[in-house]
Amino acid sequence: MTINIRNCSRCKRIFVPVSGEKICPDCRAEELKLEDHVKSYVRDHPGITVNQLIEGSGAPSKLVWRMIMQGQFENSGLRDAKYPCGNCGKIITRGAYCDECAGKLKQNAQKFAEAMNSKRRAAEKKAQSSGKTFSDSMYDAMSNSRSR
Repeated sequence: MTINIRNCSRCKRIFVPVSGEKICPDCRAEELKLEDHVKSYVRDHPGITVNQLIEGSGAPSKLVWRMIMQGQFENSGLRDAKYPCGNCGKIITRGAYCDECAGKLKQNAQKFAEAMNSKRRAAEKKAQSSGKTFSDSMYDAMSNSRSR
């Protein structure tokens, strides 16, 4: 059994990530305290801008923008909490993509999943008729699709 270890991206200490974390539990606890401080600052200063929040709270701009992208300030009255969609550039207030681009990405992912399932079913059928194992047939199907 292999144990996955990682260096914390903030403090560089070694830790064992439970589900893909990039920072250690101590740094995560500090980050959560800072997030609470930022949320309190927004509550105590209604109508402030993003720049005022960053300057006044002392929080790193990266943290504040991540919180904005996660939608943590949607109904807080924070002004100027807008940024461009990661695909088309349309101005949005939550997430990485606008609804239209997110919908297109989802459709493309579904089409890809359907194509892969179709190839899997074809490989299973071929394996049954040829006497090969399923994994051999799947490997053949994947190799054929890459060479096209």
